[in-house]
Amino acid sequence: MGSKILAIVLLAILQAIVPANAQSTVTVKVALSEALPPASYAVNGEPSGLLKDMLVELFRHVPGYRLEFRTYPWARAQRLVESGQMDMFVTFPSASRKAYAAFSPHAIYTLDYGNLVFDSRSSKAAKLETARSFEDLRGLTFISQEGVSWEDENVPAYIKRYMVNTPRSMWHMIFQRKAGDFFIMSVEHAIYIANRYGYRDQLRMKKVDFIPNSLVEFHVGLRKNHPQQAALLHAIDAAMVHPEFVAKRKAIERKYRELAKAVPTTDASG
Repeated sequence: MGSKILAIVLLAILQAIVPANAQSTVTVKVALSEALPPASYAVNGEPSGLLKDMLVELFRHVPGYRLEFRTYPWARAQRLVESGQMDMFVTFPSASRKAYAAFSPHAIYTLDYGNLVFDSRSSKAAKLETARSFEDLRGLTFISQEGVSWEDENVPAYIKRYMVNTPRSMWHMIFQRKAGDFFIMSVEHAIYIANRYGYRDQLRMKKVDFIPNSLVEFHVGLRKNHPQQAALLHAIDAAMVHPEFVAKRKAIERKYRELAKAVPTTDASG
């Protein structure tokens, strides 16, 4: 009789605890770029890419939180975090972003942006090949994407800009419409996109050492008015150095380097 009473009491306790624990899980809404493959992109509307995979692995070591991913045009993604409609993003912690978001001390990923990307068949290709400074690029047109603060802070204002709103437009403006002469991008991203849009034969990349802050660290950013900002960033920072996450991060980086090389080619029109 006593054992039955004990079992009933334990069951009642469990029924009381489980809903409480379920309710204690905090959903964190993550805004990612829909057009920055292989780092971040959408497949049939579903978020995908290296940054999502890394966040999923990272949050295996951040108990009590559940991630909800959405992809947007990058400029909009930032506005949604700034307005509080989304909670988190992963990006370069520029001065403008620090005004409304707090960032993890450790970077989750680092991209090398010390590369000029251009059309090997362009009449300006020789000038780009021999460039040793931004001064050598005077008179050329830099294709720049709206909302990319890193470019604003690291490319001199005297370099003429042609602004576009999507990464795809950057490529078409150079390789099809000849509206600009070069842009700046990581090798992984450049190879992936060139293969994706059929520009691999025209692609030329020039590694240079005059671009400041070319090793761009991507940090986890959380809107400053998030009710658990301090606690969550502290937990994220601890998870960043967890041995299991460090190993997983290296494996994810290898996976996406290979993916960049193997992505199928499609028609470049459009």
